Amino acid sequence: MGYFSFGKKIIMVSSGVVLGILYHCTTAMGLDVSPREQAFLLSPKKTFEYYCSPCHGMKGKGDGTFFTIDLKPKPRNLTDAEYMKKRTDDQLIKSITEGTKAVDKSNLCPPWGKTLTDKRIKELVVYIRSFSSHEAGKPAVVAKEAVVEDKKTGAFKASMRWLFLAVVTIALAGGAISEWKKLRNESLRR
Repeated sequence: MGYFSFGKKIIMVSSGVVLGILYHCTTAMGLDVSPREQAFLLSPKKTFEYYCSPCHGMKGKGDGTFFTIDLKPKPRNLTDAEYMKKRTDDQLIKSITEGTKAVDKSNLCPPWGKTLTDKRIKELVVYIRSFSSHEAGKPAVVAKEAVVEDKKTGAFKASMRWLFLAVVTIALAGGAISEWKKLRNESLRR
């Protein structure tokens, strides 16, 4: 137990506590994302392509790979401007979060509320509206801004990882230097 002096022990313990708090803060903020989510949650478009396009199709026309003639009811054509005008954002959010059965539609569309964040669901609603909108440029700009914001949180997460690696490296290097000094002093005594 005499490997490290009291001061070095305090520094190492306090560094561990600080890093633990920083790690807890980053995971509590929802910045800890699995590799699968990193690929499919980069943008609302990617999220739609992964979770929604199998039934609704890549362009939202209701002609996805799971679409068959026998599927009743058929997947909703999200490019139908008249239908989309009748649906409020709250209805779309509820149908994504709780599944379409929650808004008295088909029970075939699953609830994604526990899979996707509230922010991503709202971005998805904007993206879905862009299929039927004549002004498709505006929703695309909103979606791009969301991606830029995600990159900022990713940069914070990456900087926290680098900080952790730096502190661990310094602690290990300090311990190694201390051990080398002890070995040198022991060899000089002999």
